[in-house]
Amino acid sequence: MNREELEKLLEEAGNNARSGNKGPSRETVRKFLNVTFLLLAVAGLVIYFLVPDARITGLAVIGAGMFLKVIEFFIRFMF
Repeated sequence: MNREELEKLLEEAGNNARSGNKGPSRETVRKFLNVTFLLLAVAGLVIYFLVPDARITGLAVIGAGMFLKVIEFFIRFMF
């Protein structure tokens, strides 16, 4: 077996190992969490400023978005 055949086998093995992963990738999960965070932040600000009786609700929505951002942060730096 020469070097070219060995490199081709290693490349095929790497491709097979990567294609065997099931479920969403880390990048897909991070993008979803970021978009959700932005939407919750905007919704929370709208609720906070436009509905005077629901300021606590607006803060809770912003807090939920911040919680998702912390989860995204840990995914980015821990995995």
